[in-house]
Amino acid sequence: MESGSCLLDQHIREALRTRLYELDSTASIIEEMPLLRGKGRADLAFVNGSLCGYEIKSGADSLVRLGMQTQNYEAVFELNTLVAANRHIALAKKRLPETWGIIEAKQIDGRIELRQHRKALRNSKFSKSALARLLWKNECLRILRMNGVEVRPNASVLEVWNFVETLETKRLCHGVREALKRRPVRVAE
Repeated sequence: MESGSCLLDQHIREALRTRLYELDSTASIIEEMPLLRGKGRADLAFVNGSLCGYEIKSGADSLVRLGMQTQNYEAVFELNTLVAANRHIALAKKRLPETWGIIEAKQIDGRIELRQHRKALRNSKFSKSALARLLWKNECLRILRMNGVEVRPNASVLEVWNFVETLETKRLCHGVREALKRRPVRVAE
């Protein structure tokens, strides 16, 4: 059977998780990661040497919200990729910025195959503010200490985020990746 319309999110997600785990079994995979303090969410984040976001579009989904989702992802992730059923690929190539990767998910003989159409390029649009706000207060304090910045422990989370935003981009990205990798893993049911 070959189809795009009957592919469900859970099937694409499982195939993607398997592929990412094969690429780097030491990376963290975070599902349904909140973005921009709840304004959006990433279907899947892959945290290794880069912070990578994956948006999944099954055959039953539409691309109506893709514009807003693109902005949300670009505020946070260093690399972004759409993983979609075949029926979305042509339109996605037209709508998505050239920096976005595109992977087609197809069901062939009962298996989900992932075929890369376009490789993700480094995103330069991410926001230091959005990155800082991915962090919990204790994570921010740890990153600041590691970078030689002392902040009063009773400072508000907003103050702490503001301090973290002042870090050099490379240090901030590294700190965010390390903090996310240290978080307890939630097991999907």
